[in-house]
Amino acid sequence: AVVSTQSTGSFAMGGDGGSIPTRDELVKVKKAPEKKNRDQDMVGKWQHCALSGHALTKPIMSCGLGRLYNKEAVINLLLDKTIKSHIKKLSDVVELKLTDNIAYNNEIKADSYIDHYSAPYVCPVIGLEMSGRYRFIFNWECGCAVSERATIEVPSQTCHKCGIAIDKENNVIINGNEEDCKLMAVQIKKRKERSKLEKRRKNELAKTDKSAVEEDKPSKNKRPQESDSSYQGKKSKVAQDSLSDKTGSSSDNKFKETNSYKKLFHKNSDKKDKAHWVTYNPYYN
Repeated sequence: AVVSTQSTGSFAMGGDGGSIPTRDELVKVKKAPEKKNRDQDMVGKWQHCALSGHALTKPIMSCGLGRLYNKEAVINLLLDKTIKSHIKKLSDVVELKLTDNIAYNNEIKADSYIDHYSAPYVCPVIGLEMSGRYRFIFNWECGCAVSERATIEVPSQTCHKCGIAIDKENNVIINGNEEDCKLMAVQIKKRKERSKLEKRRKNELAKTDKSAVEEDKPSKNKRPQESDSSYQGKKSKVAQDSLSDKTGSSSDNKFKETNSYKKLFHKNSDKKDKAHWVTYNPYYN
């Protein structure tokens, strides 16, 4: 007699002597992308240079896209012409004016807790730490970094730190997302166009001022117009004076010449005036 192996579970082998594959082994499922460690990502962006990867130290620079750099790394990038970057000159970056965090402690011990939300810089208005947990912005004109919440809660047409008048279109988001980077790229183009127009306007004003100054200055070789009556009168008077100086007046010259001729040919031609008849003395006069 044949013993049935299907009745007992201990002897069941799959019917044909093999193993039964599961769904996970037959169907290949697309693996989910690995999630980034948010704390490590924040520390890398907000406390390290985007070019060299070294820890950020003052002076700290930022570009129009809101990335943070050490000034030394930016200078090395500009000196090395082989590296292609959107930073082509020092005017493409701005030095940030940051507010130090008094409570920040950068000493790391082996058994101590590392607080990734602690940052060396804070917002000067409401005191939020610049660690990546809150959005921070800076203005391209002055470079002062403040939190975005401070600009919403305390709206102002001037900078909250230095007090100069600012334009909100020049605000740059620090370490923004992809959408923020696209918006910042558009603002970079607009800013360059405005700077070109401003330079052109200044050059035109300088040219007009220079031409006006040159017109006001009297020219040495330039002669007055012939139609000027006052000039003609002065000219004729000067000519007459010069002619009279050369030739002399006719009456005076004739008189002088006759007297001189008289002196030459007549020794006693000049008569001496006698004294008054009251004081006349013939012994002395």
